[in-house]
Amino acid sequence: MTRLFDQGSAVVELPQVEDTAAVVRELASCHVTAKLYGAPSKVDVRAIREATKLSQEEFALQFGLELATVRNWEQGRSEPDTAARNFLITVARDPEAVTAALTR
Repeated sequence: MTRLFDQGSAVVELPQVEDTAAVVRELASCHVTAKLYGAPSKVDVRAIREATKLSQEEFALQFGLELATVRNWEQGRSEPDTAARNFLITVARDPEAVTAALTR
């Protein structure tokens, strides 16, 4: 809360609640704007890769991933963990920025 008051914003984790909208409304009544954050439980790795117009091999190489991992994700043999989902979402939104960040 100190960071919220001192800097005007803060990232906090709240326990799972039944009615997220009610929590957002309650915070709004205190003049606090709440934004929900969290990676979706599933991402379509193939769709993200195809949007970049890269082969599996090129995608893995460009974004520092293991080729076998990309294949396993796309074929449903495994699922990206939370960190990987966040990374893939970032790639989907701005692949050029990710590439630039990784090549500096």
